[in-house]
Amino acid sequence: MEFFDFLFAGVAAFAIKVAPKIIRNTVETIKNELREIFPELSRTYSESRKTVVVTAKEIGEIDEEIQEREKSLRRGDNNADREQIENLNREKQKRYEKYQEAQGQCIRNQYEQDPGKFAKTELENGDENKLLYHTGLISLGKNCPSCGRLMRLQHRTVDNPTFNDFFWQCTGYYEGLTCRTFSFRPSDIDLVNRTDLNELSVDNETVTTIAKGVQGSIDRRLKVHLGEKDVDIVCPVHKTAMELKERRGSDDLPILDRFYLRCTHQGCSQTTKLKSFPQVAAYLQRQEGKGILF
Repeated sequence: MEFFDFLFAGVAAFAIKVAPKIIRNTVETIKNELREIFPELSRTYSESRKTVVVTAKEIGEIDEEIQEREKSLRRGDNNADREQIENLNREKQKRYEKYQEAQGQCIRNQYEQDPGKFAKTELENGDENKLLYHTGLISLGKNCPSCGRLMRLQHRTVDNPTFNDFFWQCTGYYEGLTCRTFSFRPSDIDLVNRTDLNELSVDNETVTTIAKGVQGSIDRRLKVHLGEKDVDIVCPVHKTAMELKERRGSDDLPILDRFYLRCTHQGCSQTTKLKSFPQVAAYLQRQEGKGILF
């Protein structure tokens, strides 16, 4: 993708590669680029979204079958299981490509339907909240310069992160690769974000202050979703939707220390931590249609 550097899942925002024609920031320019990348608009948003959900479920089912074959291999090496695992992985990759296309169609559908709900943001101090809302999502087309694997946007665990606290994390981090993290600069991207999400219209300090006052409500809402899969957060290794988990321990643990998303593939260590309230708000928005500030 020459124009798009990467896309954020969940259709709260999408990031664009800085280019002179986009600096003009016209609605038609963005529409034309979306049409160029996703030329077929044969579905409504609800239909595209349904495809995202259905393909994510299909990928999960294929991965479950792969795990059964892997168990069989551990009991005794055999060519039949090895060949079937290869076939299943090829099929899973095809479904994943369909999933990615459907996510892109969701973005185009929403933008075509109501471009007034989106605004372009050239990231400046004070806009860190817009990045926090999307932390942990795997980027499409943002690849590690060392190994080529996809990368995640992450940040150091601090109360009020600045741009200097953000970094790109190679998804090979837990696979023993030598590559680890790469610096993030606001100039890396221009962000086109939805303007009808309250958490994107205020700064992180405001979201955090309000969230701390309603932690009991947030805690109860998150617990309802324990064990549920988030189709917008997928494991970079197995392409499966991640599942909401709660750390074992006292209920007195702060929310940001307790809840996280984890890959469902046995033995996989890939996780996405919910380490800021904007990130928690994004999760609740995807699952319930409303975040923290509603």
